[in-house]
Amino acid sequence: MNKSENKTGSKYSTGIYGEDKIVSYLKKRGWTILERNFRYQKKEVDIIASREDIIIFVEVKARNSNQFGRGFEAVDNHKKRHILSVARYYVEKYKLQNINIRFDVASIDCDVIRYIENAFQV
Repeated sequence: MNKSENKTGSKYSTGIYGEDKIVSYLKKRGWTILERNFRYQKKEVDIIASREDIIIFVEVKARNSNQFGRGFEAVDNHKKRHILSVARYYVEKYKLQNINIRFDVASIDCDVIRYIENAFQV
């Protein structure tokens, strides 16, 4: 299935649902959404948001069941390197200075949100 297909229960629709839910979660906490699905080369960050002097790069993992583990467990070292690469590009592209950068992970497992601030450091 390609990304243009949106079938109920598909991995794609679960991902979009999860991202929408986290965007709402962040907005309610005063974050401004700067980007969704920001790409650099073949890498992607789900959400980039800002508040005051902080920019967060958020990886969202949504699961309909715990059969394959919880969402946050899927953010391995390989994925972290991808997120870091995209973050470096984003900061350079927009010539951002005097900001704090944070890497968060949002895990939605069977509709339960687990939001992990500072999920990993660089």
